[in-house]
Amino acid sequence: MKKQIKRSAAAVTAAAMTALLAGQIFAAGSGDLNSDGTVSADDAKLLASYLTGDSTLTDGSAADLDGNGTLNAVDLTLLKRKKFTAGSDTPSSGDNYVSAITYAASSVTLYNDANEVVDPANAENVTVSNGTYVTITRPTTDGTTNHDINVDGNCENGQLKVDVDKTAYAEAEVVINLRGLTLSNSSDSPLYVAACGDECIIAVKKDTVNTISDGTNYTNADGSQGAIYSCDDLKFKGKGTLTVNGNAGDGIVSKDDLKIWNGNLIVNAADDGIRGKDSVRIGDPDDTDYSGLSVTVTSAAGDGIRSTNDSDSDKGFVRINGGTVSVTAKSGDGIQGEQAVEINGGEISVYTYQGSAYGYGNSGDGNSRKNYDGSFKGIKAVGLYDGETYQSMGNITVTGGRITVDSTDDGIHCGGDMTLTGGVFTVKSADDAFHSDNKLTIGTENSGRYDDVQIYAPYCYEGIEGVYIYQNSGTVYIVSGDDGYNAAGGADGSGSTNDPWSQGGWGFPGGPGGMSSTFGDLALRGGLVIVNSASGDHDGMDSNGNINITGGYYVCNGQEPIDCGDGGYSITQSGGTYISLSRGGNTNLSTKYTFKDASGNVIGTVYSAGGSPGISTKDNSTVYSGATVSGGTEICSGSVILGGSASGGSQISQSSGRM
Repeated sequence: MKKQIKRSAAAVTAAAMTALLAGQIFAAGSGDLNSDGTVSADDAKLLASYLTGDSTLTDGSAADLDGNGTLNAVDLTLLKRKKFTAGSDTPSSGDNYVSAITYAASSVTLYNDANEVVDPANAENVTVSNGTYVTITRPTTDGTTNHDINVDGNCENGQLKVDVDKTAYAEAEVVINLRGLTLSNSSDSPLYVAACGDECIIAVKKDTVNTISDGTNYTNADGSQGAIYSCDDLKFKGKGTLTVNGNAGDGIVSKDDLKIWNGNLIVNAADDGIRGKDSVRIGDPDDTDYSGLSVTVTSAAGDGIRSTNDSDSDKGFVRINGGTVSVTAKSGDGIQGEQAVEINGGEISVYTYQGSAYGYGNSGDGNSRKNYDGSFKGIKAVGLYDGETYQSMGNITVTGGRITVDSTDDGIHCGGDMTLTGGVFTVKSADDAFHSDNKLTIGTENSGRYDDVQIYAPYCYEGIEGVYIYQNSGTVYIVSGDDGYNAAGGADGSGSTNDPWSQGGWGFPGGPGGMSSTFGDLALRGGLVIVNSASGDHDGMDSNGNINITGGYYVCNGQEPIDCGDGGYSITQSGGTYISLSRGGNTNLSTKYTFKDASGNVIGTVYSAGGSPGISTKDNSTVYSGATVSGGTEICSGSVILGGSASGGSQISQSSGRM
């Protein structure tokens, strides 16, 4: 009977692998997996295929080189070594093209495709200096060769460098497979890409754990710091785990495009966590399954994820297509694109500084917010700025995903246009939940949908703020210390300075700058919106210009439920339905209101404040308080129920409320 051997589900640490390899431990396993009487590359290929779940083994005991009853990456590496150390009958090929590198404390071992040791002096595509400093000098894929380089081992003072002649190999790639590597360097970037032609690809292989760490005080060849630092395009992929510790400055840096397609990436940084100059892209746009993509970033002093190109309008962007992205920025912005941020999917969570609990919340008079020195926004797009006004870009576009933000500064902020046509948002902020210095659009016009965009902001100073606000569809639930919606002219000082309060940003009481009172429009076209502003001189819906209601359903709760600017501006209603709650406050949001369309269908049931509600409708819709509701879909943490059926309750009359 063949011995039963199990496949390991656990990753193999580089330290454990190095300890085993150092002694060249070969146990009872012969290595002859296919029983052909020899140990060859065919046996190694068979074990590699088995470990990835692509094949089966007839005799697992032959592959158990370390004799521990479990097959994993250690056995595969030992098998490759056994092929030449145990007297394999496969002759030496004489090939000096390096395809594998194993780091040890003070040395490296190089291997070719036949798993034979390559003398560093004869290596065709790498050089070795200082014992543990390896430089890859030729591409791994250039149309004629295709040799990924596998890297493993453990070294506390080493470097893996890529320096390929870009003139000779302009379109070539370097592919580095991390297979259990722990690499540190206190005086330089441990993984440094000086030049690589097209791009450098770091593939973190399945069931391996890898760690790259730098020191706390150094300057690399580019005059900067970064545990993984690339002067060219950089891409991450694979199904393993990679931890990057940027102890001096940034964690991962690319001076061109930075792509993270899949894998489990954990970044801890003293400054920026992940920084790509031209772009940071998370999630391969050609993929449909992002379950294998996870990015976790913690930055101590800088931004979590950042793209920095501030001169080219088609660059300087962050794009997230899927995966799980978690960012903690202890003293900076969570996600920042100098020109744009685009989110198309994924589970995204952002926490900045001390979160929304730091400053003014929901129960004050708007004058008690704490001052702070710094920009601690959750998600931000800056834009081209000439020192006084924004010139272009600075746009945020969200088409899908689940976004959770808890920030001390604005939750989601842009210097240009913000367009939210999809996504489920939960945003808490000690400042504005959503802020645009230009147009802010929620939903798709004429879609008639209430679930395409879902916004829940239970804690913020102002909820939705922009110069021009277009409410088209979706469901929005706001609990704010000041205005729920605020359409106001002028630019927010916090968009271009590290001290928004001293610059008189929007809503800052008594600030020297502040907002213009001459323009700003609010267009209410569709969707279901509930705004609750705090007791005091705060409005449910406020515009410095006109308010035009053409469709949708609204609960307006504030001292002035709906308020527009003076000087000839007006509130017009040609469609839609709203109820106004004058001086309702937001401390007791337990009264239930149900909207029904002209045919008696339930649009939604919402929770807001009591008081003396009044209805204004141009759609022959009705609103009931205290109705019995069954069915439907709960959203916004149960504060809103879409659809379902309702009976009873008290119908709200048109004469009770006021603007």
